[in-house]
Amino acid sequence: MATSRHKHSLQKSLVQRAVRFALPFGGVLALVIASLAVAFHHPTSVSAAKRVSAHANVSDLAHATSRDDVRPPVPEEASPEIIGSKYATVALNLHTEPKQDSPVLTEIKAGRSVDVTGHKDGEWAQVVHDGVTRWVKAKFLSSDKPIGGAPCASGDGMESSLQPDTIRVHRAVCGQFPAVTRYLGKGGGEHATGRAVDIMVNTDKALGDAIAAFCQAHARELGVSQVIWRQRIWTVQRAGDGWRSMPDRGSITANHFNHVHVTTYGNAGTAS
Repeated sequence: MATSRHKHSLQKSLVQRAVRFALPFGGVLALVIASLAVAFHHPTSVSAAKRVSAHANVSDLAHATSRDDVRPPVPEEASPEIIGSKYATVALNLHTEPKQDSPVLTEIKAGRSVDVTGHKDGEWAQVVHDGVTRWVKAKFLSSDKPIGGAPCASGDGMESSLQPDTIRVHRAVCGQFPAVTRYLGKGGGEHATGRAVDIMVNTDKALGDAIAAFCQAHARELGVSQVIWRQRIWTVQRAGDGWRSMPDRGSITANHFNHVHVTTYGNAGTAS
């Protein structure tokens, strides 16, 4: 009987050991079977998991790189600040830099206005052309509109017979007094030499007065030697005497009541 109990106890011990060994093995086996089942029913799950993991790794790498190599954004070039405009007294070359040997990109014609920033570098002034800063010689910029001008829309055909100073007068008056539509250049006396022009104002005394005063004020630039208007004469040589009376010549035209007569030296003016 004792032997029977001993056998039973031995069998029980062996069973318990087997159970203790089988339980962990069974759990692992169950997990393996479950994983295979999931993979069998959802074949993309493992690949998706790998992609997510790879994406996370790339993101982490990029994030780490950006932290190590931070560069501020490049600011846009500020628009140049324009403080006003000036006039070109001569044809102006637009340079890229305030240097004589820097590239010339274009030209501003004499008498044209150009925007300025107020910045200077020695003899150079900064200007703005088509929204871009350029450099020109400052001495050729003026706050006052030049008295010279471009070819006039009316009466240009007569300029071929005029001296340079007379052309200056014609263009300057044309630019300053657009109400004048008729000029006479050819004729006898001083007209025959190309040194005189008649500026027709008809009965407009105020307009004639203004034109005569303009030619007197700019006599040096335009090369004017004398002005005749309403039976009076003014000359550079006797400018201190002002207007002097002239004898009656018998008609409105001969006495210069309907036009301002301007005589020039020929080519002594300085206006461009």
